Amino acid sequence: MSVSLSHRIGAWWRRLDERQQRPTVHTEMSDGAHTCVNCGTAFVGRFCPQCGLRVNRRRTTTKDIVQEFLEIWGLGSRTVFRTVYELFWRPGYMIRDYLNGHQPFYYSPFKMVVFATLVFALIASLRGIESNVGDAFIYGDVFQRYSDTPWVISFFARIDKLLVWLHTHPAYQTFVADIFYIVASWIVFLKRMTFFEVFFSQLYISCQMQMVGALWVLVTGSEAYYNVPPFAVPILIGVPLLCCDYAQLYRLHLWPALWRTVLTFVLTLLLMLTVGALPILLVKIF
Repeated sequence: MSVSLSHRIGAWWRRLDERQQRPTVHTEMSDGAHTCVNCGTAFVGRFCPQCGLRVNRRRTTTKDIVQEFLEIWGLGSRTVFRTVYELFWRPGYMIRDYLNGHQPFYYSPFKMVVFATLVFALIASLRGIESNVGDAFIYGDVFQRYSDTPWVISFFARIDKLLVWLHTHPAYQTFVADIFYIVASWIVFLKRMTFFEVFFSQLYISCQMQMVGALWVLVTGSEAYYNVPPFAVPILIGVPLLCCDYAQLYRLHLWPALWRTVLTFVLTLLLMLTVGALPILLVKIF
């Protein structure tokens, strides 16, 4: 009975994986000949190649008004909704499709990460998330040791102010910390992709994590206490999601995806600690 059940689960999982691997495809073109009502160009297809007007242009509706409003922020096309959907349905495969030349189907990763960061920041602001940093100084020991050196105090005060601000704004903190995560991911997956491919991949993964973090904040009203650095996502949610992302993106099994995920976290923390220690080393040198 257990063998039969395991076979059924395995077969179901393979069918699911096959469905997830299917890329998004274009809608079949119309075979009919048309004349553009805007510029008079004769063409075959759904859009005029001269001016881009759609065939069978209908009267203006509420949908058109909403679409025009969304276009102000670059959200008027279907690509943003398709990208959000596929980041949770087939994240790794979607990123592979994007890197393999299917860019027109998906929203730009740069625009997407800005959009996700702003949504996270808006939700965090509406839910009134407060930080416990207060007026504490992150470089408190340095302030005490170099209290008689004005330029050192001024230098570290600026850095400290920036770090405290980032800590009180988790969305932007995650956005900045992504830089370290991208470098760590590139080191871990060095032989599988180029740096720029890893860069675009991690932008999409960051968008996924930002949206999960925003949903968590919206539902609970607070940040996860045990989160996945540098994301504001609970470990029990973030680690399985990232394992799924890497397994699909790099075609890995569960265990290789898991240990590479953990290694990426460790390298990210080490890079952040190293950069945090650089100002102290510079002061000691100069």
